[in-house]
Amino acid sequence: MAKVVSIEVGYSFIKICEMDYKVKTPRVYRYTMVPTPLNVIEDGYLKKSAGLRTAIKEALYRNKIKTKRVIFTVASSKIINREVMLPPVKPNMMESVIKANLKDYFPIDLSNHEISHVVLETFKDGENAGRSRVLLVAAEKTLVASYEALAASCGLTLIDLDYVGNSIYQAVKKEASKTATMILKIEESQTIITVAKDNNMMLQRSVNYGIDEAIHEVAVNSAFDVIEDMDAWELIKRQGCIKVALDNDTRIVEPDLQQDDDMEISQARINVTRTLAPLLNSVSRVVDFYNSRNPEHIEQAYVMGMGGEMNNLSKLLTNELGIPTKVFRKLEGIVWHTTVGEGDLFNYVACIGASMAPVSFISSERQQKKKKETNSTSLAVLLGVFFVVASAALAANGYLTYQSALDEQKRLKGLENTYLPAEQIYLKYNAMTTLYQDVLTGHLMTNRPNDNILNFLNELEEKLPADVSVLEFSSDDVQAALRMQVADKDTAAGVIQNLRGFASLQNVAMSSMQEMEEETDDQEEVRRYVELGVICTYYPNGYLPEQESMAQAGTDTPAAESQ
Repeated sequence: MAKVVSIEVGYSFIKICEMDYKVKTPRVYRYTMVPTPLNVIEDGYLKKSAGLRTAIKEALYRNKIKTKRVIFTVASSKIINREVMLPPVKPNMMESVIKANLKDYFPIDLSNHEISHVVLETFKDGENAGRSRVLLVAAEKTLVASYEALAASCGLTLIDLDYVGNSIYQAVKKEASKTATMILKIEESQTIITVAKDNNMMLQRSVNYGIDEAIHEVAVNSAFDVIEDMDAWELIKRQGCIKVALDNDTRIVEPDLQQDDDMEISQARINVTRTLAPLLNSVSRVVDFYNSRNPEHIEQAYVMGMGGEMNNLSKLLTNELGIPTKVFRKLEGIVWHTTVGEGDLFNYVACIGASMAPVSFISSERQQKKKKETNSTSLAVLLGVFFVVASAALAANGYLTYQSALDEQKRLKGLENTYLPAEQIYLKYNAMTTLYQDVLTGHLMTNRPNDNILNFLNELEEKLPADVSVLEFSSDDVQAALRMQVADKDTAAGVIQNLRGFASLQNVAMSSMQEMEEETDDQEEVRRYVELGVICTYYPNGYLPEQESMAQAGTDTPAAESQ
């Protein structure tokens, strides 16, 4: 059974697993985690560093890891991804369809990128039967080259390069049952949020917040008596340096079991907790986004990465998000070798997932090119030896070259036949795109103007001056009629000008204006005011500029005219 070394190079730690490669029930034979040398990685890109090479080689040697084939899993904001829906197509033709439509998926120049994909879900029934949700990922070739160079300097052979987001999904997708589950991989300066359900990835987001600010706050706060960030991290793992809530208004579900010795310690823990507020807010927004678009809300969450080791972080997430959150400690289908025992699983999930089904930024063409280069070098050496031995090598060389040309001709013809069906698929895809645009145009035509009434009322409440009284309000499908009381004509003019600035209104017209008088309670003074009538025409709800132009173009077609 083939083994592989799976490595994740983080800002603080290098995580290494030796395990089976691409099997249903992989076995972890050895694992280790060592500190990352300073300033060797920046947003996933590796710098040339003898220290990094030495750290990896020594870790492999100390843990008796002799496997030479290696996979790296990478986290970088420069890796771009997009989820697309592909028409029914055979798996071996999916790459052809993606390449044919690549410019439609990514409106940028990808000539310097390696492209790969992973199938998230294939629909078996319903209106999308046969279609597939596919995650496309693109990484710069310079990023891939930096890991190829590291592997070569360590005496290893790079066979795959994976994206951390995919590594997490491949490892945990069997854990996602019927309940929507959120997995948080929290590291120093980045958090990857994955929502899975029914073994499918429903949502994945990356936010540029982690726990580095909390670590630094512990290091500089005199109450904790540490100086270096690494010492602060060790203290955070042992001791609850954070509270279980951001403030007293939070509903406490998971109580804080640690009792502070004095006010200084208590205030220090509060300060450290507050550094995690941006992370909590970002995760909360992702939760709200998912719940607003899915009838079944997120019901449970797990923490992994460095966040899994941070004391009290899971309790803080439970209380602030209102979702039961635990540290990820169990992974179905993974066997730990009896000689090493089970490790801290939350630290090695990405390494494990990378060996199961990587997206592979090392393209087949690139691997074939390397193979040909190796073969060409070997052939040149062999020909040189034969040339010295006998002139018969020239004839053999000619025969081998001719045979190689024949093989190349057969390969190219086979490749031509393979790509021919992609044209038909592309034509079908364009037809479906046209149908989608027609359906969208029809949908836009069903919009009613008063769909925007809620936006109008919200603007009215927010922007109408407090000294303006709305006496009457009525609305139909097209417009709203308001009768308002204002102090004078100047105020009335300001109100009209204010209403004309509303985004929800297409037109505003004054229907009446009358100056009024009434005696005050003491009957000694007369109060003068103006009653103003206004007709407000709604702007159609849901129309974006491109949709307006699309709808206008649709009305010019014969089908639209017939309607």
